[in-house]
Amino acid sequence: MRIFTAFFRVFLLSLLVVSCRQEPEITRDANTNLLDSLDIKIANKKKYEIRKATLIQHYKDSLKLASSDEERYSQNYRIIEAYLGYQCDSAFHYADKNFALAQKDHNDFWYYQNRIQYSILLCSTGLFVEAKSILDSLDRTKIPKGLQAYYDSGYEGLYSTLMDYNGDDKRFSDTYRDYLLEYYKAGYEGRQKSDPFSYLYLYNINILQGNYQEAKTDIGQFAKMPITKSTRLYAIANYCTANVYGKLNETAEQEKYLAMAAIADIESSTKENRAQQELALLLYKKGDVKRAFRYIHSALDDANFYNARSRNIQISKVQPIIEEAYVRKINKQNQQLQWSVAAISLMFLLICCAAFFIYKQLQTIVKSRNELSTANKSLQILNHRLDEASKIKEEYIAFFINQCSNYIEKFDGYKKLISRRIVNGRYDKLLEMVNKKNSEMDLNELYENFDTAFLRIYPAFVDEVNSLLRPEERYHLKSKTLNTELRIYALIRLGIKDTSQISEFLRYSLRTIYNYKSKVKAKSIIQNDDFEDRIMKIGDVSAL
Repeated sequence: MRIFTAFFRVFLLSLLVVSCRQEPEITRDANTNLLDSLDIKIANKKKYEIRKATLIQHYKDSLKLASSDEERYSQNYRIIEAYLGYQCDSAFHYADKNFALAQKDHNDFWYYQNRIQYSILLCSTGLFVEAKSILDSLDRTKIPKGLQAYYDSGYEGLYSTLMDYNGDDKRFSDTYRDYLLEYYKAGYEGRQKSDPFSYLYLYNINILQGNYQEAKTDIGQFAKMPITKSTRLYAIANYCTANVYGKLNETAEQEKYLAMAAIADIESSTKENRAQQELALLLYKKGDVKRAFRYIHSALDDANFYNARSRNIQISKVQPIIEEAYVRKINKQNQQLQWSVAAISLMFLLICCAAFFIYKQLQTIVKSRNELSTANKSLQILNHRLDEASKIKEEYIAFFINQCSNYIEKFDGYKKLISRRIVNGRYDKLLEMVNKKNSEMDLNELYENFDTAFLRIYPAFVDEVNSLLRPEERYHLKSKTLNTELRIYALIRLGIKDTSQISEFLRYSLRTIYNYKSKVKAKSIIQNDDFEDRIMKIGDVSAL
């Protein structure tokens, strides 16, 4: 029977493995670990956003300490640059502040720097007309020399974005390309050949002219400069490298550098990015629809966070294609899963029928063993409690025999004393002895002996009673004696439920006994009708 059961288990496992097979997973290659790392970065994107927000808050704190317009302008500029590519609305807010400072102080350098920076912000959000309007309104001849390259870079960003936005539409892309090539050449000529950024200009010039091998060499030279990882510049360098590999149709290398750029974008919290979007499209073409779906949605989240209108439009062209492929894949997997579930259900039914009798027998054996084990444990506990009860009974039979002996001895003493005084005619002494209040002392001794005996029989009596009362109404006895209220319920626990008997034993009126009982019940957390029943269960062996 064991062999039969093992056979069916192996058969079921094999069926599960075969029936749940989905379409083959994408083959792991040299870039898989890099993509796995990107998956982790996307999952922990919030951590990098918090780090970015902390840095910006530090700049804002420094701004509060600024004592001059120059310091305020400088701190505002740092904040804008930190927000650039991260959160455009906040960047506009501080750009407006700097524009007001430039006008207030009539500072031409601040004015032109602010206008160029503002146009770059507008361009990054997709407001191309507004960005171009600002740049066109500036007279290049009046721009301070130190800002002319910055001014050209504003046009570079504008025409580069417009060219990407138009895509394959030759009616405008060629015009933008010509303008862009002109600004890149001017930027290259304005830099020293030893400047690493000159290679970046050469790269863009060669890309626009279709010289991809030369562009590959240029971007390789630029990437050799010491660029800190987890920065926007590092992401740009890797994105440009991926771009040239894409032009050369080297998709494996393109995928590698796009992944590196995407990781750098996340680590630097750059929300205005392209790497994830292009990587998603590349992986979709490769057949890795699951990752493509994840990356395109991550790119869309970033674009929405930054409020990049043009990026949203670009993503919206690709997103439906990837989502449709993803849905088809999910539907196909669901269909395979349904067939697998049906096959497994049928096999499971057969196995259940074959194993039914075995299961019933095992269930009966296990149930019997459990019942026997439980009964043995209960019997052990009950025997232990019975041993304790027997020991207590033996101890207190001896205790009360001793007490009775003491009272008999005391009574004999009184009897002898009375006889002597009657014989001697000492009636006055006899009367004096009778009038003494020894009965009260005897009662106190009786109650103390009762309390001692009862608490040794039921040591947890006070705690058990307290568990039935509200916390603020519980008893806290300083000595090992009971008060009147507890003594009444101690007598009830011993089976003396007749109020008149309790009244006679405690030397109180019936009304007083009723008042004490009602007072205790009023403190209870349970129904008054159930209170005495719960008292009777204290220390009850049969309750186990």
